[in-house]
Amino acid sequence: MSDSLILHKRLLGMEPTDISKDDILIHYLNKARSNILGYCNVATLPVEYDHVMVDYAVYLYKNRDSVGLINKQEGERSAAYETGIPINIRLALPLPKIKVGTD
Repeated sequence: MSDSLILHKRLLGMEPTDISKDDILIHYLNKARSNILGYCNVATLPVEYDHVMVDYAVYLYKNRDSVGLINKQEGERSAAYETGIPINIRLALPLPKIKVGTD
C-alpha cells in the first residue's frame, strides 16, 4: 500500500488496514494527480508535493456530492463552493509552467 493511500485514509479517519474503499480512494488520488499536473502544466509532479496531492484528493472525496455546484441554498442556509483547485492547495503547488510554441 502506498504512503499516499495510507495518509489519505488517516486524513479521512479510516483505519489503514480497511481496504473496503481502496479503489475509490485510489480513484480520487489519481484524479487529484491528473488535475494538479494539468494545472501546473507539467508531466510529472516532484515527490515533495505528494502531501498536497493527498490533501486535494481528500477535498475531492469529501466534496464528491457537490461536483458542479457553485451555490447551494436550503431555507436560510446557503453555501458557496470553490470551482477548480482550492486556493489553499494552489498556493502549496509550484507555479504553473508556461509553454511557448507548439511542441
